[in-house]
Amino acid sequence: MINSETLYWLIYAITKKSIYYSISSFQKIENPCFIYLFSYNLENLSYQIAKFKFIMYRINKYPFNDFKCQANLHKSNYAVLINAPEKGIKYSPDFDFSEEYYLLKELNHTQIPIAYDFGQGELFRDEKFLIKQNFIVLQHINGYDLVDYFAEKDVEDNNTIEEAVKLFISICDPLQYLHSKHYVHCDLKPGHLILNHKTWLVHLIDFELSIKRGGIIKGISKEYASPEQLQMLAYLKDLPRKVHYEAISSTIRLDGRTDLYSVGLILYQILTKKLWQAEKVPPTRINNHIPQKLEDIIKGLLEVNVSSRIPSAEELKKALSSI
Repeated sequence: MINSETLYWLIYAITKKSIYYSISSFQKIENPCFIYLFSYNLENLSYQIAKFKFIMYRINKYPFNDFKCQANLHKSNYAVLINAPEKGIKYSPDFDFSEEYYLLKELNHTQIPIAYDFGQGELFRDEKFLIKQNFIVLQHINGYDLVDYFAEKDVEDNNTIEEAVKLFISICDPLQYLHSKHYVHCDLKPGHLILNHKTWLVHLIDFELSIKRGGIIKGISKEYASPEQLQMLAYLKDLPRKVHYEAISSTIRLDGRTDLYSVGLILYQILTKKLWQAEKVPPTRINNHIPQKLEDIIKGLLEVNVSSRIPSAEELKKALSSI
């Protein structure tokens, strides 16, 4: 039997995410089978013992504990479900996820999350009603923010540069697929490119701001927006009431090359650990270990003139593969 003191330490280890917690701290557990289960399956065990945690959240039939606050990312929060850790729930009192849900239902790609459900529900904390929330239930991609993954790496090391090229090649496949379906992600940035720690493929997530090719933007992340997105935003701010949106979309047309500009910004940031908007210098001036061919690709992605930019994710994949 596990006494209350032992159970306390088990819950403490799980809630603190201490997956390397010494098993010697639990010497009072006499069942060797349980020790094996705990030491090698702590992650799975955490979901089984989660009900002992004092704070429990629930939206409709979807229970969760800890959540990631993303108030600066279009005012949505995210949590992994307790009873289905392969799924996550994104929720917001203001943002409607119906368009994201129906868009994802049209897509079928291993590097793009599956959408399972959406709607409006009541958020409870320990069964006490808090507020109504809009929500979407998605496939949870367990991995690393791509930019964070490279943050502690030596980007002047040739192996790191080769790894970055390889991972950006993997980004091209879901992007090309998305663009072939006539959609533009419109919000590629750190946090929306997730490196799957099992497959080592990069996944695209968060399609809240995605639009049909040639459509009108719903919002932007300024640091990672393309010149045409910023131009459209300026037009929308100054738009006379009688001017229809179609007048803008016929003048400023967003397509897959909009996403490729954002890819260039992220690649520049990873290889230089600087933001292009702040530096505006060729990447080799900051990191002289970047091959000339790779610098040419980055320049081709960051062309202000859309017609001069690398034209497609397919062409980007070919260029990166030839380095």
